[in-house]
Amino acid sequence: MKKFILCALISLAVMPLSAQNLLNTAFDTNGPVGELMFNQNDSGEIVYSGVVEAPFSADTLLGLAREFFYRTANDRSGIKISDRFDGITMVGSQVEIPVGVKLVAAPFAGAWVKAASTVKFNLIIDLRPGKFRYTLSGFQTDRWRIPGEGKDKGQSNLLHWQRINSLNKELAKTKGKEKDEIEAMIEKEKESYKMEYAAVMDFIERVKGFAVIEDF
Repeated sequence: MKKFILCALISLAVMPLSAQNLLNTAFDTNGPVGELMFNQNDSGEIVYSGVVEAPFSADTLLGLAREFFYRTANDRSGIKISDRFDGITMVGSQVEIPVGVKLVAAPFAGAWVKAASTVKFNLIIDLRPGKFRYTLSGFQTDRWRIPGEGKDKGQSNLLHWQRINSLNKELAKTKGKEKDEIEAMIEKEKESYKMEYAAVMDFIERVKGFAVIEDF
């Protein structure tokens, strides 16, 4: 059985990215995908894109986009900006948004607070005179560990419903106090999913509004 699982994982590792996304949706869960807020395209990917009108030249928009990345990386939101690049007509970076909080305790090391999960994606801003286009793609999430068949983390396109399916399967064969614990985990997964979606939608609104020159 262990050899079979190892072979299956190796096979998944060499599949095309789109196939991995589709398989990760329900890998080893034997359950339907739940109610999704992050919509996928035909390739199993999540992409958000839009065009925004802005009354500035392309050069001014380029400067405002650079300032947007700088402000975002240095405000108190905890959002990380990495792998930034500047082109002639576009700028981009990888963005990582912390979502929620959890307390981590370690023997002899005390306790500290960290994000309960993170959402990572690529952001590209294409600039033209009087307008710009934003594109978010390549979504990944990282969450706390859960037992059973659910994945710890990975390129699951923010679905994570396979984790809820896995927990539901654990729930069906569990009784007593452990059943209450699993039910709590399921609700926690659902709530985290909603929070991740809200965090991404809020960030998109920030991107759409970056082309403003404020007075002082």
